[in-house]
Amino acid sequence: MRKTLLTVSVLITAAATAGAQGANAVRLRLDPTSEVTVQGTSSMHDWHCKTDKINAYVDVDPGYTKDLTKVARPIAAVSVNIVVKTLTCGNSQMDRNMYSTLKADENQMIKYTLSAYDILNGSASPTSFAASTNGSLTIAGQTKPIEMKISAERGSDGKAIAQGEKTLLLTDFGIKPPSFMFGSLKVGNEIKVKFTLKAGPELLAQLDAAIHGAGQGGGQ
Repeated sequence: MRKTLLTVSVLITAAATAGAQGANAVRLRLDPTSEVTVQGTSSMHDWHCKTDKINAYVDVDPGYTKDLTKVARPIAAVSVNIVVKTLTCGNSQMDRNMYSTLKADENQMIKYTLSAYDILNGSASPTSFAASTNGSLTIAGQTKPIEMKISAERGSDGKAIAQGEKTLLLTDFGIKPPSFMFGSLKVGNEIKVKFTLKAGPELLAQLDAAIHGAGQGGGQ
């Protein structure tokens, strides 16, 4: 069993090179096709908000593009920041209601930091793995510990995709489920956060080339 740091990170498996963070780590950056969604219910209809404006970093072992079963610590560190007002719900009034509910003027950022993870037994292959992760999540100025299962895969085309989801309660973050239209519309306490984070094959190729070049003293 292997331990380290990871979560949205493994999801940030979906990433592209930005350079080395120290001798034994490479920093990845998200492909712009990555997305985080928030889903919930109300007394009138379900709702869905999303953003592709994700400010994140993940540091990985230089061998990440190789056989993952031979990398003891594939992920070294992860941090994710999302500006609340980049989330959109497809309706300007819904957007304003969500920003008010999440206290976006006072607490502009949703933040996640990975603290630890376990690769799930039997899940690892040369190109994929699943993990149970632990981290901290800050919403509306309140920080809570969070556990989440994620999966990461590198396809035959070189594209890497990491996915996961977590059900949360608004009240866990000090948020009273709001009501609108004089109480005729009531929002449910439970929300589901889902992510799909990606790195295109050209970005992984750059990472692989950078690692190979460093290992050869900068030459092929």
